[in-house]
Amino acid sequence: MDADKIKQWIEMTQKYQNGRFWEMVFDENPPGEIVEENGVQSGRQPEKKDSGNYPKTDIFLTDTDIILLMEIPGAMREDMALSVSGTKLTVRGILHPPMINGATVVNERKYGEFQRTIDLPEPAESKGMHARFENGLLIITYPRRYVREETILIR
Repeated sequence: MDADKIKQWIEMTQKYQNGRFWEMVFDENPPGEIVEENGVQSGRQPEKKDSGNYPKTDIFLTDTDIILLMEIPGAMREDMALSVSGTKLTVRGILHPPMINGATVVNERKYGEFQRTIDLPEPAESKGMHARFENGLLIITYPRRYVREETILIR
């Protein structure tokens, strides 16, 4: 058995142990299948671009603040990072699978790295933002810059 076959078997067993065996079996491009990316053929899976709409986020406007609530169950505060640029807030992190010695029967939860960039309703500066993580909920608040509508005199 050559090294490539051994590597494929190792990848398959790792996915089985993580509860992703059936996803891999029914995947369109199983490990080792020829995949074409940008005109170049390779024997590997294309990388996933992003985590889509994870974590789920709610945004609220009050008279003075903007509040974001993000569901990230099972995450650890030290495994997450936030960055902001104008009206773009990016949350990155990693969700570690539980260390349970047993066969996975159902696996609906997400594990691994995630990243999401959220369009904020108003620009923000990092110095004015406050974030806390409790009970699987990341709560981010920052003051509104445009508290009320102002009239402009036309001359």
